[in-house]
Amino acid sequence: MRAVRVEKFGLDQVQVQDLPDPVPGMGEVLIATDAATINPADAAVASGAAAGRFPPGATGPFTPGWDLVGTITACGDGVDRSLIGTKVLGFSLWFESFRGTQASLVALPIGNVVPAPDGLPPRQLTTVGLNGLTAWRGLADLKLKDSETLVVTGATGGVGGFALELAASRGLSVVGVVHDDGDKAEAIALGAAAAVTADGDLADQVRKVVADGADALLDTASIGAPALGAVRDGGKYVTVTNLPSPERGIDVFRSGGRMDAEAFATLADMASTGRLHTPVAKVFDIEDAREAYEAFTHRSGRGRLVISFPDARP
Repeated sequence: MRAVRVEKFGLDQVQVQDLPDPVPGMGEVLIATDAATINPADAAVASGAAAGRFPPGATGPFTPGWDLVGTITACGDGVDRSLIGTKVLGFSLWFESFRGTQASLVALPIGNVVPAPDGLPPRQLTTVGLNGLTAWRGLADLKLKDSETLVVTGATGGVGGFALELAASRGLSVVGVVHDDGDKAEAIALGAAAAVTADGDLADQVRKVVADGADALLDTASIGAPALGAVRDGGKYVTVTNLPSPERGIDVFRSGGRMDAEAFATLADMASTGRLHTPVAKVFDIEDAREAYEAFTHRSGRGRLVISFPDARP
């Protein structure tokens, strides 16, 4: 099989290598990959920025990748062989499994895959995995009620855009925080009741919309402590990165994407029916993976970079 490999840290050090084909173990399926997303976590692995999160003793080389779309080509013991030929979405919790999805063949536990719905090509469906599950988990952890107010930072980004759409679909009043004025219209189109920029005093901007501060804030843009001022006393703040020190009785905690089959299937269905938007900035062939990683630092907006595996299809 062909796989993206990280032997030395640096986006310009990413390689593509031939590796032995994996064999699915007990309870696993082998997937011929059509497409896999490059997520910020993958770039952090390749650059070395995420090395501090590796468990003791973890050594490279590594194959990055959290999500994929592909076709089941083989089943391990305990898995129904009638699944062979099924198109699926797959998810790998990389920091725990170190089993990357940026390879032409990937073995995953059957519990980490869900059927791929019709309606979207693989290059778009693959973007649902880590981004969608992270947004879903963040909202679940906040436990907000209909009509409560939520601020989403990075509201036109990969995770933030999904969080905005999901929150709006559940009846929450969302204030989207975007990079600049040019992104405000997109945030409104995704369902935000109002949009503000991250420039200047964020708390002041939000409180012009929600006078007493929002009930909660989901920080997908790593704004940190300056975002707390947008939350009312006793409200909630959840981040996907580093925690700021709590203040004014605000409940501050971290969340992150984990496998949830029911949520994953729902997200895929929402994407395939247009209720979640899955923009892709550019698709790179597996052989151009280094170029894809180098392009990561120049990306802008919500569109994702995707790696395609045109020769992997059975």
